[in-house]
Amino acid sequence: MPGTLYHLVFAEEVYKRLVPIQKMDKISFMCGNLIPDLATDKEHSHYRKNASVEGFFVPEIEAVKKDLFCLNNPIYFGMYTHLYLDHYFIEEFLLRQFIWDLKNRMVINPRNHKKWDAKTFFSNDGMYGAYTSINHLILKDGLISKDLLDQIPAILPPTGIPLFDTRRSKTWKQELEEYFAQKKEYTGDIFDYSILCEHIQKIANQLIEEILVS
Repeated sequence: MPGTLYHLVFAEEVYKRLVPIQKMDKISFMCGNLIPDLATDKEHSHYRKNASVEGFFVPEIEAVKKDLFCLNNPIYFGMYTHLYLDHYFIEEFLLRQFIWDLKNRMVINPRNHKKWDAKTFFSNDGMYGAYTSINHLILKDGLISKDLLDQIPAILPPTGIPLFDTRRSKTWKQELEEYFAQKKEYTGDIFDYSILCEHIQKIANQLIEEILVS
C-alpha cells in the first residue's frame, strides 16, 4: 500500500543499515523493491492474507520469507523488503493512525478529528493524494536522491519467477513522473510527514534487527 517513493526510501534506509554487515549491489536491491507492485497478479505477488482490520490485506510474511529472503540475491531480498514494508506499514502504521468506523464506512483521523467516507479516503482526494503531496517533501529533504532514481532502469530485470515477471506495461518511472506532475500541496490532514518518516525508519531498524539475530 505505500507508494513507489516510500518503498525506495525504505530500501535506502535498509541498505544503509545493512551494507556494513552484508555487501549488496544497491541498484539490483532497489530494482527488487519495485518489482512486486509491477506484477499483474497483485493477490499472489503480495501473498495476501486478511489483516487485523476487516477489509484490509497484508502479505503473509512467513511465506514471503520462505520464498524470497536471500541476502545473497539482492533482487529477491529487495522483493522481500518491499513486502515486509507492506505488512508492517499497514499493521503498525496505517491501521493505528486512524479510527476505522466499518459500520458507517467512515475513516477518522484522531489527530485532527477530520473525517472521510471510505470511498473518498481511498482516492486521489484522500490517502493517495496525501502520498503524492509528500513525494515532493521526500525529494526536497533528500530522503532519496534524484541521482539514485536516475540510475534505476525503467525496465526492471527479470527474476526468473513467472509470477513476478508477468508485469503491467506502465513502468515505475512513468508512474512516478505522473505523481510528480501533480501539484498537490501538503496539508498534513491525513498523514503527518514527520510521523510517517519515523515509522519508515522504525520498520527498517526492525528488519535489520531480525536479520542480525537470524
